[in-house]
Amino acid sequence: MITQRTFVRASAVVAALAAPLLHAQTRALSYCSAPAARRPSLPAVIPIEIRNNHVTFTVCRGDKKLTFVLDTGAGNSIFDMETAKSMGVVLGAPGRANGGGAGTVPMAQVPHDSVYIPGISLTVPISTAIDFRSITGPEGSTLEGILGADFIARYIVALDYRNSEMRLYDRNAFTYSGSGTTVPFTLRGAFIFVSAELGLADGARVPGTFVVDVGSSLPLALAKPFVEANNLRSRVGPTVHRPSGRGVGGTSVADIGRVETLNLGGVEIKRPIAHLYGDSAGVFSSSNLGDGNIGADILRRYTVYLDYRARTMILEPHAGTAEPFEADMSGVQLVAAGGPRLTVEFVLPASPAGEAGLMKGDTVVAIDGEPVSSATLEPFRKRMRTANERVAITIRRDGTERVLAFVTRRLV
Repeated sequence: MITQRTFVRASAVVAALAAPLLHAQTRALSYCSAPAARRPSLPAVIPIEIRNNHVTFTVCRGDKKLTFVLDTGAGNSIFDMETAKSMGVVLGAPGRANGGGAGTVPMAQVPHDSVYIPGISLTVPISTAIDFRSITGPEGSTLEGILGADFIARYIVALDYRNSEMRLYDRNAFTYSGSGTTVPFTLRGAFIFVSAELGLADGARVPGTFVVDVGSSLPLALAKPFVEANNLRSRVGPTVHRPSGRGVGGTSVADIGRVETLNLGGVEIKRPIAHLYGDSAGVFSSSNLGDGNIGADILRRYTVYLDYRARTMILEPHAGTAEPFEADMSGVQLVAAGGPRLTVEFVLPASPAGEAGLMKGDTVVAIDGEPVSSATLEPFRKRMRTANERVAITIRRDGTERVLAFVTRRLV
């Protein structure tokens, strides 16, 4: 989540144990040769790729292809600042931005610029540039921009995670006829707020008000005041204390566990993973944005329809709706270190990886005998969310290579 001190607050990409945001398209330069238009023919279909729960897609600025994400938590559409500078974008008044991390990063207004979505040739104004290096740098990947609420609110937007497409409908012509549940929401500035209720193992029901954040890869993120007011650390267990996500301002840390249920407008979500935040977690250390976030690890289990004008969200179940929630079962966090290597950024002592002897700073040379690269990360993380996985990691430490093996087990 990002908040921007010089204009409307916005949120963006909380990359839970961040995964690479890679270019979803690899077509030739002609991909960006279509003329731009301001009024596309609707409904329109935009191909998307889901990376660590993020909705990623390709946009164009002139003949240059860019990787963007969609984010209901961003009030404005945004360029990455370094990308903007490399393209010669004129930057205006500077400022500072903060989000899910403890620090702040540079930002600037963009007085006049835009991108367009190929295929439907839709022009989208970009009003801001923010330094995204704290989100993507350790992964060796590039996130080049965000389309936010200023774009989403122009249409009824359907996020079809299962079929990898985003659909835009005319707000005046759309009629829904599916099997989904309609959930009302309110808007505070650019943010979607919904009422929901946590069900705890002790039988208690805890109501709260949460931001719906497509740009967060987490399931449920709970803000410090809400956690403390409801004594959740002693009521949600077991938990592990570890890095929770990488957002604007750096990495945040949380106690990660489960709640029994999340009831969202009559939709009951069973045993979602919850991230309980404390100090030094940016916006999650205060109640400025409600009691927390409902993120894409929950939303992707549905086809989601967003109608800002009617203030409604529709959650339509699909074949993956009942997929159980799982967290990392290894206790190790790897990041890209440039070139064909990975580095151990964090090890939980009481975990399979910690007990096997992995240490922060180890260089990972191979996994199960296969050489590694940044492309190894996402498949590895998916695998580490499965119990009883046997893995052998070849590491280099103090100039010596050794193989450390472990078997994953559920930690929360």
